[in-house]
Amino acid sequence: MSNQKSLQTFFSGKVFKIPRYQRSYAWEKEHVNELFEDIQEAITTQSQHYIGTVVIAKTNNPDQYTVVDGQQRLTTLLMLIACLIRKLPDSNRMKSFYSFLYVKDVHEKFKLTPLKHDREFYFQLLSSDEVAVSQLKPQNKSQKFLLGAFEEINNLIDGFRNKELKILLESEGQRVDSSVEKIASITSEFRENNLQELLKSVESLSILEFVEKDESDAIRIFQTVNDRGKELSRMEKMKSLLFYFSDKYLDRRYDDPINSGFADIFGWYDEIKMIGEKYAINTISSKKFTEDDLLRHHHICFSQESYDPTADDILSNVKVRLHELRSQENAQDKIDKYLSSYFNSLVGYIKAFHDVLCRVETDSAYYKLFSIQGLAVALYPVIAQLEKKQFLSQQLPKRKVSVLRMLEIIDLRLFKVRKYGGKKHAAEFAFRLNNEDWLMKGIEEHLKWFNSFEISNAKFIDHLTSTDYTKTDLLRTLFINHCERLQQHQYTLDELRDIMGKNPTIEHILSQSPMFKPSALGFKSDQDFETHVNLLGNLTLLEKKLNSSVQNGAISAKANTYKTSGFRMTTVLGTALTSDPDFKKQDLINRGHELAADFAKWWPE
Repeated sequence: MSNQKSLQTFFSGKVFKIPRYQRSYAWEKEHVNELFEDIQEAITTQSQHYIGTVVIAKTNNPDQYTVVDGQQRLTTLLMLIACLIRKLPDSNRMKSFYSFLYVKDVHEKFKLTPLKHDREFYFQLLSSDEVAVSQLKPQNKSQKFLLGAFEEINNLIDGFRNKELKILLESEGQRVDSSVEKIASITSEFRENNLQELLKSVESLSILEFVEKDESDAIRIFQTVNDRGKELSRMEKMKSLLFYFSDKYLDRRYDDPINSGFADIFGWYDEIKMIGEKYAINTISSKKFTEDDLLRHHHICFSQESYDPTADDILSNVKVRLHELRSQENAQDKIDKYLSSYFNSLVGYIKAFHDVLCRVETDSAYYKLFSIQGLAVALYPVIAQLEKKQFLSQQLPKRKVSVLRMLEIIDLRLFKVRKYGGKKHAAEFAFRLNNEDWLMKGIEEHLKWFNSFEISNAKFIDHLTSTDYTKTDLLRTLFINHCERLQQHQYTLDELRDIMGKNPTIEHILSQSPMFKPSALGFKSDQDFETHVNLLGNLTLLEKKLNSSVQNGAISAKANTYKTSGFRMTTVLGTALTSDPDFKKQDLINRGHELAADFAKWWPE
């Protein structure tokens, strides 16, 4: 049943709860601004401005409703109203009325109860003063969005009111009898009246309400009417697709598991994204990385239709397959088998990848692999399947290293040094891991083959010594590991975090902008120098602050700075250059080969 109502009527006599399967709060400033523009338009036109639909479901409590669609908008509206109420003076007799209607009822129950991990934070936003709000510390991504939206709302309200007041005062200032006391009185009266006008404008906003008897019916309505806010992701559309087939062909058999499973998926994605941003993990920290990427990575393991599918391709493929099964003999059993297989595989994959990434916070090996080395995205499906099959932490019987360590070696040798695309072979391996039974012997044989694919140790060393290095990610990995071996101590997780916090940079021993004649150091020409300046033998690891201080200095001056570095390879170099500052072309070449030979031992074929 649908009904168009004002916000005041919609909220009257109801309390709302966000169900577990819903998304966390995710509105950004642009969405808040769009909503505020609707309010401004309502003020200008003095009309019931329509702001979208809300789908809610009844519960056993006649006053309580579950929000199936519209939670982002409702949450934002209630924060907006709470912010306006807070700005009303305590002497305003309507303040308590508005608070009971939109924030807490007479039983001290909040009008809207969000997801558990955001609940207390949201309640504090609504019930704290501005000073307390400014001291709140978000603990996850959705809490950051909540605080950002609340702060933006506060700024928009103040900006709008100041603009209106300025217009009023400019008009009043033209009067001869406008004393300072009168202006002050007008200002005080305006600020209170203006707040109530804003509140009335918000209350008059129009919303289309769909009320269903249970959540399954409400979700079906949601699939049809969703029309405002953030565009649905392909992951959300996949949930709707599976829910539709469960509802129509399988007697709602999977309705609860789908709701529960996707609640986990959305929660895991938020944590994955938060860890990626916190530890600057390549790709995951990017704004372009979304839950749809998890959908794509999983499908590589589930199907061989493509080793690099788009999210739209996946949604279409699953939909086509389910539609095909409808017309086959024993259609219900076949739909049941396919749907449960796909759903369980998807949930299992994302849980496994989430569990792997969570170890970045507690395990130095995972921190190195993801935050420093930056595991190739092509290997994400592989590492998730190895985790899912419980192979990742096991030792390879012949190689005597963990499966995780072997992936680190493969990633560096093939994807970082050789710069091998590798998507096809990685995708094939991930698919086989997901669809075949494996023993550790087979895992080791395949990883050994993958590691030696088109790159022997000789080629590995040749790549290392001949590459013109312009990026730092690979070199930081190589050099940090080299420092560990020189000092015979593996960095702890805290030490690695401290190192990365100091933003280690790549230092050129012979400066890129030389203050010397290259020919004096054995280079045939300026061009010959330029072909060598970015080679391995001319590079070392140095803290950013120290790198800035040495700049294009002479070798003798640099050597003293190098000796103060916290990186062992650089202090050793500094000591050597102090004894013999005569660092020439051949020394650069020799040092490159020595480093490459050492790296080949640590990342062997």
